[in-house]
Amino acid sequence: MYLNQVYLDNLTQHRYRVVWEHLDSCMLIDINDESAWPIQFDIDDLLNPEQFSLISEPFVLPSVEIGSVSAERRDEAYRAISHLLDNYTLLFDKATRNKLIREQLEKTDKPRIYILRQLRRYWKRGMAPDALAPDYEKCGGAGTPRRNVKNKLGRKRKNADGEGIIITDEVADLFRLAIDGFYLKNEKVNLKDAKDRAVGFYKSRYPKADKTSIPTLSQFKYFYKTNYQTTHVLKARTPQIQFNKDTSPLTSTSAYLNFGPGARYEIDATIVDLYLVSGLDRNRIIGRPVIYYVKDVFSRMVVGLYVGLENPSWATATMALANAFSDKVAYCQQFGIEIDSSMWPSIGIPATITADRGEMLGRQADVLVNRLGISLTNTRAYRGSDKGVVERAFKEMHAHIKPYAQGVVEPLNGKKRIGHRYELDAELTLTAFTKIVIHHVINHNTTHVVKEYDFAPDMPTDLASKPIDLWYWGVKNRTGKLRVVDEKLAFINMLPQGKATVSVTGIKFNGMSYTCSEAMQIGWFHRSKSVTRPEFVDISYDPRNTNVIYLRPDTRFDSYWVCLLSDKSRRYRDMTFAEAKLLLSQAKKTEATNQQQEDFEAPDLQQEIMQIVKQERDKKAQFPSSQTNTEKLRGIRENRNAEKELERQKGRDELSDKSKKQELAPVVPIRSSDSDESFDFPDLDSFLEDDDE
Repeated sequence: MYLNQVYLDNLTQHRYRVVWEHLDSCMLIDINDESAWPIQFDIDDLLNPEQFSLISEPFVLPSVEIGSVSAERRDEAYRAISHLLDNYTLLFDKATRNKLIREQLEKTDKPRIYILRQLRRYWKRGMAPDALAPDYEKCGGAGTPRRNVKNKLGRKRKNADGEGIIITDEVADLFRLAIDGFYLKNEKVNLKDAKDRAVGFYKSRYPKADKTSIPTLSQFKYFYKTNYQTTHVLKARTPQIQFNKDTSPLTSTSAYLNFGPGARYEIDATIVDLYLVSGLDRNRIIGRPVIYYVKDVFSRMVVGLYVGLENPSWATATMALANAFSDKVAYCQQFGIEIDSSMWPSIGIPATITADRGEMLGRQADVLVNRLGISLTNTRAYRGSDKGVVERAFKEMHAHIKPYAQGVVEPLNGKKRIGHRYELDAELTLTAFTKIVIHHVINHNTTHVVKEYDFAPDMPTDLASKPIDLWYWGVKNRTGKLRVVDEKLAFINMLPQGKATVSVTGIKFNGMSYTCSEAMQIGWFHRSKSVTRPEFVDISYDPRNTNVIYLRPDTRFDSYWVCLLSDKSRRYRDMTFAEAKLLLSQAKKTEATNQQQEDFEAPDLQQEIMQIVKQERDKKAQFPSSQTNTEKLRGIRENRNAEKELERQKGRDELSDKSKKQELAPVVPIRSSDSDESFDFPDLDSFLEDDDE
């Protein structure tokens, strides 16, 4: 039981290994003495704590790979002493040992000193074949810089002139200065640039140096690799935010501490790598859509989403959250997709929501926390790994859509190989793209197998790692149902908010007019100066639907007035606010273009008027009147009647000329009648008669 153990002699501080034991005695060898041989000790003395102390194994045997040089050297040494080990106990007697060694020397070509060293090495290092393996890992002074040398290290130059220089401590300091002060401080700098900086330092320190006696790139790279750890360089050269996001190690799992469905939702947005076209004009490119996903961490189910053109913000995040809290059957029906609630069962509010810091601001955050009782947690800046579940969902969505749709964002600075812009290939409308996303989400929730899902110990082995199965198992065995909330109130209170103006024409928001029955009852729209109405009101609106907005008369959770799009703005009915904004913009552009044309032609009109007035003024000057002003004023009525008669006569003459050129067919009544009613055109005078005298 003591064999191969190592003991420390408390008096001499020498270490001894037990190489053999028998009854009450044992053989020990001093592993500190190069010429030692095993000597006999009583076990009682060995167990005396005042004399010996048991210590840990002092040797770490090298790892030997099969077929390596170390394996060959080990096997060679073991063959040299294997016959001696066959007579193991005889080796403890000096005379017998010498005799056996002489016999072994006759069988091998190894010298006596080799046999003695290998035998001692075998005993001292643990009595195993690997104890005879060479310590190559200790050779060469690994990790120890060789600075105090007279001759340059490495092979001689074959092509370049000169012999090069020796990397002394002074040169190493220059290398370190270039790396620490230049390479590690700027991620855009490469090792070649840093080497050039080091050579600049070297030339400043040694002005007589020529092109054959400066540090080379190979020397600089060797110094860099042997003195700087990769992890240290990565952290130093990478901005802290980017390092935390893309490089830092991930040491935990998403499902850890998320007990079941609804324990934690993750929400995040991405701008899709796909261009869309307008539903109003397929030739008009409207840019790339934004997708928000809300995902349950435990089951990996997508529980809510938003697809639109609004930039990522809390306003659009709340749209996805409102969708996550409500029944998805009605939502899918809006896009002509029929499902039942069992295919997308996530209804209710979770315990915790994790989002970016910028997505947790605004009145809606207060509603989530204080009204709905949801805990909000923020991710660290640019730490997509904190929301790894939803981040992977975006990658999966892109992979499913890109092979089939045109207008996909491609590399090469936005151009294809032939120089064609991929934006011009856009073909999907926002509605069509939303349908694709919904189908993708349903497929993900019901059929997608979550790779390497981290099952908890109590989860059954036959449980499929599909989101729908994980959800139902978790609801039944872990958390029960999510908390229920009034969907309408939650939806309205989480919508984006804005300011609308009030006037006699209605409630105006984003260039569109709305009417409201409550506002009508209190007389906001009456056209009277005595009516008191607010100039501005707070409203909530759904960016996906222009037909209705919700006026918030006060700050209560359950207080809102429904405002419907008025007939005056019927042009924008059944649109998204983004589409309405585009249409409004187009109308303004058209109006501006027409106004430009009007402004351009206004001087021409002005010139025509001035020219006519001048001509008439000149004609009047040619015929001066002898009447007084009083006489002129007194004759206005007679002059008017005379002028009217001339105008009538002129009209009769023109009509008579036209009648001569084209005779009208007589009008024949369908039914005979004694009536004198005539169907001929009336006389022109009947139209011109009036009571004006």
